[in-house]
Amino acid sequence: MNLPAAEGLVGPLVMVDFAGRSPPPRVSHLIARRHLGGVVLFPKNVESAAQVAHLCRELQELARQAGAPPLVIAMDQEGGAVERLPLGLPGAMALGATGSAALAEEAGGLAGRALRAAGCAVNFAPVLDVNSNPENPVIGIRSFGEDPELVARLGCAFARGLRRAGVAATGKHFPGHGDADQDSHLDLPLVGHGLERLEALELLPFRRAVQQGLPALMTAHVAFTALSPLPATLCPPLLEGVLRRKWGFDGVVFTDALSMAAVRDHVGAGTAAVLALLAGADVLLALGEEDLQEEVFGAVDRALAEGVLSVARLRQSHQRLQRLRAAVCPPAGPAEGPAVGEAGAEEAGVDETTVRARAEEMAALAVTLVRRGPGTVPLPDGPVLVVTPAPGELPAGDAGPTLGEMLRELHRPARDLRLPLGAGWDGAPQERGIVILVTCSRGRPSPWHVELVRRAQQVHGDRLVLVATGTPYDLAATPTVSNYLVTYGREPVLLRAAARVLAGASPPRGRLPVTIPGLHPAGTGIVW
Repeated sequence: MNLPAAEGLVGPLVMVDFAGRSPPPRVSHLIARRHLGGVVLFPKNVESAAQVAHLCRELQELARQAGAPPLVIAMDQEGGAVERLPLGLPGAMALGATGSAALAEEAGGLAGRALRAAGCAVNFAPVLDVNSNPENPVIGIRSFGEDPELVARLGCAFARGLRRAGVAATGKHFPGHGDADQDSHLDLPLVGHGLERLEALELLPFRRAVQQGLPALMTAHVAFTALSPLPATLCPPLLEGVLRRKWGFDGVVFTDALSMAAVRDHVGAGTAAVLALLAGADVLLALGEEDLQEEVFGAVDRALAEGVLSVARLRQSHQRLQRLRAAVCPPAGPAEGPAVGEAGAEEAGVDETTVRARAEEMAALAVTLVRRGPGTVPLPDGPVLVVTPAPGELPAGDAGPTLGEMLRELHRPARDLRLPLGAGWDGAPQERGIVILVTCSRGRPSPWHVELVRRAQQVHGDRLVLVATGTPYDLAATPTVSNYLVTYGREPVLLRAAARVLAGASPPRGRLPVTIPGLHPAGTGIVW
């Protein structure tokens, strides 16, 4: 194994992102001059599977011309709301509601085949965070649930599916982001649990995945204050102590993005990069503007020149990364076999019809009827009004079909109403029939949301059906609602499955993988 000289040690341990659908001069320069380790692709880089495959070939050709190893090209392909290639698969909590490791492994395999064919060798998934805090604003339905055993079982299954497709799984966010009540993109979450509690809950899925051969982990920008005031990304007792020495993990540790406020605003991206390498991380995600990337490179260069970072330490990381690259990166290009055509998923190694059918089955097993009042679900004959937040109030990029459209496909007379943020329920028609209010909360519901549900219940009583398409905890804020259905996401397959339950075309089969505080424990569901 030929390791670079000291002056070439830094670039291969850095990954960057960029805007657009072709490599900009800045990235070409980093590949040629610094032998950049890799890139992370986001929706801003994705138009189609064919276009992504072409982009990956361009990037790998730049590396080949520079005499550098193949780039590590990665995506966050979790499923659900975090899905860069548009496969339409349900996310982790929907899979958690099925309780099926077989379906989780199948989802990982479908994601892996699409990524592999598009030229991405590393998936920043599965999420192994245990969502134990209902007010968590950033993990939520990205987690398989609140039970560490369930998260471990389904997370390891998802990783197996990726591995069988030839893609490296990356468990995140070590040692756990599930009990945070802050979004680490915006601030530094503080969690007070000590190592004993971490071992029993947060760490269990990561430990199990490591035991089963997980090749990579991503760190959490969360400060576990009983161990350190610094984020876990920069914490030697967690990375070098627990992960490396206690568990014997010698795979790759990616940092979460160094542009996130949890590190950028508290220690600075450059300082964080150095501290992360000292703590035991291997690959720095210098995602963001050019100035931040320069700050990261400059800080690590200086630390190496001044002896703060040793050559031996960085060569450890090179060896780990080279093992990962050798396992999953084809030597002659981003994808084996024929080039990906404009037809999309089918030519990319995943048959679209098969993916759609499997996604429909997963969704049908996930949707959970938590409460059902008499004579409401299945919907009785008569008018149905479906009230949904206006497009601007839904998650970014959500322009898909509505629940009302799905009901009309089933020949139910449903009418849609988009309700702008801040609008009162008095603006909704005061008609008879069933009223379905569709919510999409992340963490704690807003005061407007709570007031809207309360007012709707006052007007419509037991004729109100609440459908939660975000986190499943909304009922805790309005506990007297009689009818409550949970989809764990807004993907069309999940809305269609919810419509089928509401219309009586299929029974609800999901079970809550989390507890609704004070109301329904995990495992509740199937009230047909």
